Amino acid sequence: MKTNSFQSTLVFLLLVSALSGFLTACGAKNGQEATTKASKIVVGIPQDFDSLDPHIAQASGTEEIMFNVFTGLTMPSTAGELVPALAEKWEISADSTAYTFYLRKGVKFHNGSNLSAADVKYSYDRLCGKIPGEEKALKSTFANVVKEVEVLNDSTVKIVLKSRNAKFLSDTYIGIIPKDSGPSQASNPVGTGPYKFVDYTAGVGMNLAKFADYYEKGLPKLDQVEIKIFADLNAGVLALSNREIQFMQIVYDTIAQIPKGDFVIEQYPMNTVQLMGINNNFKPFQDKRIRQALNYAIDKQQIIAMLAPGAPEVDSNFSPVMAYWYEDLKDYYSRDVEKAKKLLAEAGYPNLSFTIKVPGEYPIHVNAAQIIEQQYKDAGITVKIQVVDWNTWLTEVYAGRNHEATIIGLTGKLDPDNILKRFSSGYSRNFINFNNPRYDQLIKDGEVESNAAKRVEIYKEAQRILTEEAASVFIMDPINYVAVDARMEGFKYYPIYFIDLRYLNYKN
Repeated sequence: MKTNSFQSTLVFLLLVSALSGFLTACGAKNGQEATTKASKIVVGIPQDFDSLDPHIAQASGTEEIMFNVFTGLTMPSTAGELVPALAEKWEISADSTAYTFYLRKGVKFHNGSNLSAADVKYSYDRLCGKIPGEEKALKSTFANVVKEVEVLNDSTVKIVLKSRNAKFLSDTYIGIIPKDSGPSQASNPVGTGPYKFVDYTAGVGMNLAKFADYYEKGLPKLDQVEIKIFADLNAGVLALSNREIQFMQIVYDTIAQIPKGDFVIEQYPMNTVQLMGINNNFKPFQDKRIRQALNYAIDKQQIIAMLAPGAPEVDSNFSPVMAYWYEDLKDYYSRDVEKAKKLLAEAGYPNLSFTIKVPGEYPIHVNAAQIIEQQYKDAGITVKIQVVDWNTWLTEVYAGRNHEATIIGLTGKLDPDNILKRFSSGYSRNFINFNNPRYDQLIKDGEVESNAAKRVEIYKEAQRILTEEAASVFIMDPINYVAVDARMEGFKYYPIYFIDLRYLNYKN
């Protein structure tokens, strides 16, 4: 039945593609020739945008595109360092509680207004819930940390913190928006990035246009960007094969379907931890022995071999890509089905059953759930898989914590606090409901510790707790596979989700 359904979809899409090519190419050999002549790239993504407002958006899949529309005071380099962006330099006070940013001159917003310190103050005040009519704090990472924002002059702004915070600077890549533009950002996003917003259709895609006044001279290289949403990966792969799109993330088992001469497959670690998130408030999972049994009953190497060969195995919510902070725990749980059975029996659940809720837009997570379902049968564990759409997952799992288990990828950040605080009991998006007083204290300590060596030890202990307490089943840092049109150059990858469109161009 699946084959027939796919064949029907294939025929339909081919007909639509052929008709579209006839109506729009007007004699061109294929849609790609027209695309190249127009200096345009079409990018395929698997999920819709959760918000166009940079201060409200939560999904990494949204950020990876909108980084091209919005720019922060800083931005990440390909090596994961913070480099100047809208701020050309900054100074930190001796007690690390005040940051003074010196803004670049001549930076413009997409609406034609000039960037000023007043825009920075507005942006951070809005994030903290200090704007009349917008009193709700939009990002706790700022609301809990920032005391006040002072405009020193038109191009200098000082951000004063409530107390010393070691990771504040790593959050300053969040987008700066024009003063008083907050209420309209969700429908008409305006930033200072290399591309400006043109239009958006929910579930379909977005169009962006080159911003001629972008502050980095000579960038971006292309005039137009079209973002197409392919919730069905098969449809996306078909579009790649027809060269209707020039750039899209794919999964390992679709590589063979991509025309080798037409595309280059770029591979790199995601700095993302794929995990089976266990709801620690679900009655059986309140028992540590059950959580440990779930770890012993899984064969991570099989999952990796089938879905992402070469991906590093993990046993905590941290990728080895972040080597400086990483605690190697990958051998803590080796597959031991008999030990899993023993722990389940001791805990009173010899025939454990539960449901995994997984977003259908991410085949690697759906496929992992299917493999885990089969692996767990060996230990007498019954798993039901419930596939939901991305928005339902965000609402029910991420925000509502309404699940027993889920499989998802938690993206890496530039600072370990932003990675590990997700498991602190006070974090609003701790959707696995992990609660450990020692862990909570470590996260608090890490926020204010300015000694780098001591901070490393704090976060390594936090990783050990996640593993020893079996907070979830941590699987791997998946390999990212991206199909890029072979006629293009300028591809760069980062340790955070960021499709950098500035440098992509067609070769001469």
